[in-house]
Amino acid sequence: MKRTYIYAALLTSLVGVSTADAQRGGGNPFAPPNASIHYALDRDYDLQDLSVDLNVDYANLTFSGFCVNTLAPLRDGLKVIQMMAAQDLHITSVSIDGLNATFTRSGKMLSISSPMPLTKGKKVAVKIVYNAVNTKAQPFGGGGGGWHWIKPTTSNPKRVGFWTQGESDSNSNWVPMWDYPNDFTTSQTRVTVPADWNVVGNGNLISDSKSSDGKSRTFVWKMPLPHATYLLSLCAGPFDIKTDNWEGVKLMYVVPKGDGYLIDGSFGDTKDMLSYYSKITGVKYAWPKYAQDAMYDFGGGMENVSATTLGAGSLTEPREGFRRMASLNSHELGHQWFGDLVTCKDWGQVWLNESFATFMQMMYFEHSLGKNGYDEEVENNTQAYLGESRNYKRPIMTRMYPNADSMFDSHTYPKGGVVLHTLRKRLGDDLFWAGIKLYLTTNAHTPVESWQLCKAFTDVSGINCEPFFQQWLYSPGHPVIDSTWKWDEAKKQVVVAVKQTQDTTNGTPIYDIETSVGVINGGIVTRTPMHLKAASEELRISCNSKPDAVLFDPDHVFLREIPQSHWAESELPSILKYAPNCVDRSKAMQLLLTGTPSDAVVKLVSEAVLEDSGAVPALRTIRPLANLKRSDLRHLFEMLLTHPNFDRRAEAVSALGDLPADPGTTSKLRALITEKDPIPVVRNAIRALAAWDKKGNRDVFEKALKIPSHRDAIKSAAQAALDE
Repeated sequence: MKRTYIYAALLTSLVGVSTADAQRGGGNPFAPPNASIHYALDRDYDLQDLSVDLNVDYANLTFSGFCVNTLAPLRDGLKVIQMMAAQDLHITSVSIDGLNATFTRSGKMLSISSPMPLTKGKKVAVKIVYNAVNTKAQPFGGGGGGWHWIKPTTSNPKRVGFWTQGESDSNSNWVPMWDYPNDFTTSQTRVTVPADWNVVGNGNLISDSKSSDGKSRTFVWKMPLPHATYLLSLCAGPFDIKTDNWEGVKLMYVVPKGDGYLIDGSFGDTKDMLSYYSKITGVKYAWPKYAQDAMYDFGGGMENVSATTLGAGSLTEPREGFRRMASLNSHELGHQWFGDLVTCKDWGQVWLNESFATFMQMMYFEHSLGKNGYDEEVENNTQAYLGESRNYKRPIMTRMYPNADSMFDSHTYPKGGVVLHTLRKRLGDDLFWAGIKLYLTTNAHTPVESWQLCKAFTDVSGINCEPFFQQWLYSPGHPVIDSTWKWDEAKKQVVVAVKQTQDTTNGTPIYDIETSVGVINGGIVTRTPMHLKAASEELRISCNSKPDAVLFDPDHVFLREIPQSHWAESELPSILKYAPNCVDRSKAMQLLLTGTPSDAVVKLVSEAVLEDSGAVPALRTIRPLANLKRSDLRHLFEMLLTHPNFDRRAEAVSALGDLPADPGTTSKLRALITEKDPIPVVRNAIRALAAWDKKGNRDVFEKALKIPSHRDAIKSAAQAALDE
């Protein structure tokens, strides 16, 4: 699952506790009294198959039908079968192997009394007939889910359909079932909808047939491989669908009717993702098909098995930027291995799903965008977690939490992703991915716990990974590093002092970390290993002369917070040009341009920006340079108008817009307002021209009104310029 709010969520909205509650819990929602211990639920039976048959009456916002839970008791003498079913579901009858059964309800629990003795291991079929009227899914993105009706709006009267959302325990809002991830089942859905609709479910499409009167259409989907019940899914409505094939696996790209032109720009890299993930994990995509369903009203994405649901608002076209939907798509596809093929046994271990999906997204960025793309992802995730850590800290894996949805925070997503990056760097790629393959193949189609992953890494590497899991996953907090260096002229040595300054009173450890120190001399980076295992460490490195710069952990191999880098001004030019991690280069650029930089410094940075000509630039932004508003930089910004990176071009346009207008620049920006140029470039050009001369550029604004673009982005910018 990737919830669009996750990185920016406020503490109280994230976990559903009040400020007063948080204060009583010491400011930490994962501490008592806000939180309590949660274990995986006891099971009385093994759910072996779930079959659902529904008739959808969209005109009245109702659905009715039945489900059959085929199960085998785990113990002799079972008298009561416990399931989950929301109060919105009106249950009219229950039978076991055709015999009527009585039932009672308490909250969401459905207790079914068996009319005959149940025998351990002997399968029975529990049929439940039910209906629901105008069900309302809780807003997805802030937790919750269930069955959501898509309704027409004034701006879009053709919006119709529905989708379901199961994680964490919301599928029982539309079908009675065992709604917890510690039991896997095969499944089948049979759904009747209006004749002009499609339905996409899990697994293979068994049949698609119209009624004799032509008014309705029935779809049957079957998933023959076991999966957690929260991954059951239905998406329905009038769709544009494009199909494809990857190594025998059927692919479906599903978007609202009329949005078919966005399919290639949104999903064009799906086959590359499938190939890459199958290669690095050593485990081929496991399911019979893969559908990506873009739905109205849906926030973020949800990794329903073989049929990911995505927000239609994330659809994109190529002119918006390179693979703009890749972040969401790669995250959800990563779940098909981590979260679907193997699933956390209880929600306290959901990092086994979400941290891995975040990490797989990072890996895909390394594959598709190169080292700079990966390093930026590591940094972005680090900062997202650090922001939340200022509100509270908790172990990534914990049984102490307020409710299941509270676990979907920035500890589970970004922190967990960077911790997996840390483990990757600790073991090396060969051992890391060998451990992943063993973990996936050993535990395929079963619920898992964290120790099983730890065991897999230990077994393949011979390295006891328990200490790593203890400090990074079972303990709260993170390393806070203070690193300084000095030059010992007499001994010709760099003396590096490193302190771990994190507060350890809340259970945060002093970390055992293997990293390095990078010495930059004459444009060459030389690394010396450094093993941290105490609160204070010193490393001496022999050099022929005083270095141009010294970097602690130059490759950013572990999760850490460095409140102050202590870089001397004299080090910044070398860090800007030669630091191996683009994050350090960007930081050096920002520091160099702070205040009123000299002409020499501006020239140095300008040269670095001009040389940063890759499709994924090392320097994150040219905004610090643009903020100087120096007219002598006009030529540089104009040269960047042809940069291969769309964002760099758009920034260059904005930078030119901050300068006084001149005829040459005006002509260049007017020429950018076309149907072929990137949308952010065109929008920024319109804004710059409007700021310079609204009347003189009115003709290009009127021209822009007719340029098609996703969500009418260009038209909106042009209209705003004309309205002004």
